[in-house]
Amino acid sequence: MRTTSNQNFRPLRFFKDHKSMTSFLSILLTIAFMNLIVSCSYYNVKSVTTTPDTIANSIDSFAKSQKYAVIHSGMTIWHLSQLEVNEQQKTMSGIAKRLDVIHIPKKPRESKTTHRYNGKKEVLNEVHFYVTTKSTVNYGERITIPFSEINSISINDLNSGRTIINIVLGTIGVLAVLAIIVALTKSSCPFIYVNDGGEYIFTGELYPGVLTANQQRDDYLLLPKIDETNGTYCIKITNELKEIQYTDFVQLLEVNHPKNTKVLLDKNGNPHSYTDIISPIHVSLDNLKSDSAPALLKDNSSFMFDTKISGTSSTRYIELQFKKPPQADQGKLFLTAKNSLWLDYVFGKFNAQFGTYYNQFQKDQQKASKEKSTKWMNDQNIPLSVYLKTNNGWELVERINTVGPMAFRDLAVPIDLKGVKGEDLTIKLESGFMFWEIDYVGMDFTKDLPLHINYINPDEAVDGNNNIVTKLLSFEDQNYFVQPHIGDEVIVNFKIHEPQPELNRTFFLKNRGYYNYIRNYTDEPNFQNLKLFRKAGAFTDFSKFEYDALMDYESQFDLASQSN
Repeated sequence: MRTTSNQNFRPLRFFKDHKSMTSFLSILLTIAFMNLIVSCSYYNVKSVTTTPDTIANSIDSFAKSQKYAVIHSGMTIWHLSQLEVNEQQKTMSGIAKRLDVIHIPKKPRESKTTHRYNGKKEVLNEVHFYVTTKSTVNYGERITIPFSEINSISINDLNSGRTIINIVLGTIGVLAVLAIIVALTKSSCPFIYVNDGGEYIFTGELYPGVLTANQQRDDYLLLPKIDETNGTYCIKITNELKEIQYTDFVQLLEVNHPKNTKVLLDKNGNPHSYTDIISPIHVSLDNLKSDSAPALLKDNSSFMFDTKISGTSSTRYIELQFKKPPQADQGKLFLTAKNSLWLDYVFGKFNAQFGTYYNQFQKDQQKASKEKSTKWMNDQNIPLSVYLKTNNGWELVERINTVGPMAFRDLAVPIDLKGVKGEDLTIKLESGFMFWEIDYVGMDFTKDLPLHINYINPDEAVDGNNNIVTKLLSFEDQNYFVQPHIGDEVIVNFKIHEPQPELNRTFFLKNRGYYNYIRNYTDEPNFQNLKLFRKAGAFTDFSKFEYDALMDYESQFDLASQSN
């Protein structure tokens, strides 16, 4: 049978023109996506490169770290327990056992490089050996395998995702991603990519949540370390969504520091050194005891502010208890966090209620004062609020502005501890229902090292039409570089000096700007509902209501599918 392709078929246009299908996909994909982000994660099959000289050390390191060794011998798969290495005889050995149920893959591991797992992290501890040995395995007996019979070694490496889209592409499909973006009225901000010498790597979002010029603030984004080739640090800023982006300026910040030290900037751009980060000893969610494990590692296992509790409030909180050194009067909270995609979705649902009035509403908002906008966001519990427990009760330390849903950020929060007596230190993180995800939390009580920031302006900026726009991005002057269309991009180069061999250096991108959504709602405005959002806490109540309604729909959908 011959097939023909429609060269003019455009998926985005398709979903715009078929709104009933888009609405249906919106519900189904939201359910699928919620299940994906709440209960499932992904890992990559990653080859371990060895040579005859290094294979013994590699296997020995797996043994010392108590990796779960899986042996693939033809069609037989089994577990090699108590893994040992004999470097002189060039063999590895252990006790042959059947695979534990939790390590039995649902699909052949060799079928693809990215696999989904349901939150059971044991799969991330596996190391797989593919061997030529095809003899019968007697479980319970010691087995010796010569290095010469090992064809390849691979591990299961956590796939944190260069972007959330990378994950979805492998599970829902390209059209589903487009449907999510269109049907759920995806809202975000400029995406930034960093050139690592070979390709552009997605890093995060610029000036997240800033929807008007009056709300503009300096934003500081931690950038990845790259292998420098020609003294240039290169970034790309793109518009990939239905919005108009106004970037005032970008600036590269360089901090040199000792090699055993991490450096972060707080929201005011002040540098803080982290040399001894300690973990919480107790964690509770909404006054319920919880496993502290999600806070201990950067592993995409997050607290999601989604505790199922009864009560009138839709806000959720996490309390973390630390041991404080007796003389410490200053501390530095280290957070790895991001906004949830659920916040993005529910904010789109809120905007849709403006209907045909939305564009006028957005125009009016450009004139609203920063104080009024900030008060509304605070009243709706959109920021992540950090509280300190003192002798006088809970004291607000800081409200962390939105950072976007596409990538986790490392955040620094300096805390004055003079009001805390004794060795117990308790921090509370509070937000609206499912507005944030917290991946890692730690405290550092050491004094900040003297750190100097080197401010580097763009050396050259070239947009997608090969126009030189360096001046537009070099100064904080409200003379904006505008990206009005999906696909607009600009590449910005910064000249940097050779690194000092005895020091490490960390880069940040200072940025400032705002963006406006492009929306063409056709429904009538629901002013009666919109008036309710003037009340404090109404938006987080709306979030909880929408989530419960969606989960109830999923339950009904499951029952209907079972009855069929």
